[in-house]
Amino acid sequence: MNIVIQLQTVLAMSTCGALMGMGFDTYHVFKGKARLPLWLVFFFDILFWVGSMGAVFLILVKVNDGIIRFPIFFGMIFGAWLYFLIGSKKYILFLHRVIKFCQWFYRTVVKIIDTLLVRPVLFLIRVIIMVLAFLYSVLLAILGFLWKVTRFVTSPFARWGQHLGKKMYGKTTGIWTNWKNWFHSKRKRE
Repeated sequence: MNIVIQLQTVLAMSTCGALMGMGFDTYHVFKGKARLPLWLVFFFDILFWVGSMGAVFLILVKVNDGIIRFPIFFGMIFGAWLYFLIGSKKYILFLHRVIKFCQWFYRTVVKIIDTLLVRPVLFLIRVIIMVLAFLYSVLLAILGFLWKVTRFVTSPFARWGQHLGKKMYGKTTGIWTNWKNWFHSKRKRE
C-alpha cells in the first residue's frame, strides 16, 4: 500500500469520524426530544453504533479494499475529536434551529390548510344545514297552516262523522264475535 492510498484512507476515516460525531450529536438531540423509555434507548444506541461501524467498514472497503491498520483508527479518532472540539456546539445549535424551523413550518402549513380548506368547507356545511333547517321549519309552518285550514273547513262535518261512527260502532259490535262463533261451530261439526 503506497503513501497516497494511506493518506486517502486516513482522510476518509477522519471524515468518517467527523460524520460519526455529527450522527451521534443528531441522534443525541433527537433522543432528548423524544423522551423514549430506557430499554428503547439502549436498543437504538446499539443500532446506531452497529450502523456507524457498518458505514465505516463500507467506506473502508471502497477506499482501500477493507484493509484495517492503525492509521485508520487514528484518523477516525482524530476526525471525531476535531469535530467535537470545533463544530459540535455549533452543529447542535444549528440542529435545534432546524428542528424549530421544521416545527414552525409544520404549524404554518397546518394553519394554512385549516384556513384555506377546512374552515370554508365547515362554513359551507353549516350554511347548508342552516338553509335545510330553515326550509324544514317553513315546510312545518305551511303544513301546520294547511292542517288548521282543513280542520276548520271539515269541522261542521266532524260532529256528523262522530254520530255516524257511534251508530256504526253499535251495529258492528258483535260482528267479530258472531264470525268467530260461526267458524268455531263449523269446526266442531266437521
